[in-house]
Amino acid sequence: MKVLSLTLVAATACGSCYHLPLWKGDVKVTPLERKAIKKCGTGALTTEGTKRITREPYMQSTTTTSTIVAWGTRDPRGELVVSEPGGDVVQRVPAFYAGNPDKERRRRAAQARDPVAADDMYIVAAKVMELEPTHLYCYQISVDGVALTEPAPMNTASAPGLDEPVNFVAVGDVGTGGAAEHAIEQRMTESPFEFIVLLGDIAYESGKAAQLNGNFFAVYKDVLRYVPVYPTLGNHERLTNQGQPYLEAFVLPGKESYYSFDWGPIHFVAIDTTKRDSQQLIWLDEDLGKNKLPWTIVFGHHPPYSNSLRGPQLWIRKAFAKIVTDHHVDIFLTGHEHQYERFRIAGVNYVVSGGGGGQLTRFFGTQQALKQATAHHYLAFEVTAKALTMKAIDINGREIESLKLSKEPDKPPVKVNGKPDPRANPVAPEKQIKPDEKLHDKPDDDKEQIHVAPPPDETTPIPVKKSTTSAKR
Repeated sequence: MKVLSLTLVAATACGSCYHLPLWKGDVKVTPLERKAIKKCGTGALTTEGTKRITREPYMQSTTTTSTIVAWGTRDPRGELVVSEPGGDVVQRVPAFYAGNPDKERRRRAAQARDPVAADDMYIVAAKVMELEPTHLYCYQISVDGVALTEPAPMNTASAPGLDEPVNFVAVGDVGTGGAAEHAIEQRMTESPFEFIVLLGDIAYESGKAAQLNGNFFAVYKDVLRYVPVYPTLGNHERLTNQGQPYLEAFVLPGKESYYSFDWGPIHFVAIDTTKRDSQQLIWLDEDLGKNKLPWTIVFGHHPPYSNSLRGPQLWIRKAFAKIVTDHHVDIFLTGHEHQYERFRIAGVNYVVSGGGGGQLTRFFGTQQALKQATAHHYLAFEVTAKALTMKAIDINGREIESLKLSKEPDKPPVKVNGKPDPRANPVAPEKQIKPDEKLHDKPDDDKEQIHVAPPPDETTPIPVKKSTTSAKR
């Protein structure tokens, strides 16, 4: 049983009416028992590991047949030993330098210092290939035959077409390092999950390497050892050198700032809402057109629809909404606003979930929302080929609501809290695609409400080739 005792901290950032007081309370959590940990181990650092490892191991870019384990170190060497739970060694994979090549010489010189600054640590990774789908392995990090970690579980992604449900969690705006973030991380361990989707702003205030280390990796280290994390850039990460510490920390598919991956019956697409990139829109249209899986979830940071402090990000709406509508995306997840809000527009479920630890703010309207809640929270998903259930769970373990979508023709397509719900928001879908005209690195946690205006009428639409492979699902 883990007990987290917290005290009230007075909010001084806004001074009056926009931000709410920081969270206070006690969280008592009994983490879900994970059989994989019993079969392999916790992955804790050994005595030698505490001397060499500067960012504890975290899993990345897992597929049905491969995965990557990354870690920060003061020694650029390392080996990943992969075995079956019974102990038989499957592979030994050397680590490679995954950081910025321009900094390697400086980092090598900095290893003699103690402690090593976060910006000077080596980020290394080992990619394991030719694995079995939906399979449990164990892994251990060593240098020159000396173990730096205890064994830890490593699961490959679920293959499509299985009867077993896929479980994952999603959370946004976690990166404060404060009491609410710690409490949400603990609360999350009550849910079963195979991976984590992050909705941006994981390292306040500006996404520096030290803030990534202290405000994210240090908080989530106990789960990142054995489940992969799939992040998207937030405006706070973009503030430091256009997001370079973030891009260096995570070893992701594709262009890394935007990418896609599959897990069981779900196709996921991470988009970058922090930088204008017309090529991203063309790529997104083509990527969604190729998808054959039953479910599609797109996730990014800035919400195209919101009644919260900064209002809807209309640039994001005009850039992305028509594409996700045309391809019948099931859910579009975002963060940025520190509350929970849900919309259903032209068949797409838009969920704003920025309750992972940042200071909560007030709503400024309710007309377009199907559900609103001012609460720290995370999202827990259970998905099969025929049904998707999303539960929004608050910091006290209570359900804010449960949304169930169905692909079965004889079942209601949408249920909320167990009841059929045909409602949709009376908002017309976008009819054209326009590039994002604004770099979204400001405003940051505003002290006043900001109403975002649409881009100028003369903005040139982006010519996105209509995919011929898209079909209604």
